[in-house]
Amino acid sequence: MIERLQRIASLLLRLQLLFILLGIVFAALFVYSLFQFQGDSGSYMLPAIAGFSWAMLLISFAHLFANVPASPGEQDAMLTRWSLKLRRTLMTLMALVMLGLTGAVLLLSWQLIRTWFMD
Repeated sequence: MIERLQRIASLLLRLQLLFILLGIVFAALFVYSLFQFQGDSGSYMLPAIAGFSWAMLLISFAHLFANVPASPGEQDAMLTRWSLKLRRTLMTLMALVMLGLTGAVLLLSWQLIRTWFMD
């Protein structure tokens, strides 16, 4: 699982500049909507929050899973094998946490966009 996430992270690292620019655009859109006086209609605050959340999540994925430790080999010393196993276990736990966070951001985005379309 973490090897697959490492491949995805290598692709996301190549697109990192795009995600940073999108994060800046969504943050600017949020600030613009914050100082805009039109009531609830015409505000882009909710899509800006959703877009900024996705941009930051993708940047986090790219950096977190860019360097996954290699699987321990039989030629490695016992302490090195234990260290690699511990780090890979922690990376797997972090992968599960990040997948849960992705689900939370997906749910948040759905709710924000649904609320935005209701107005």
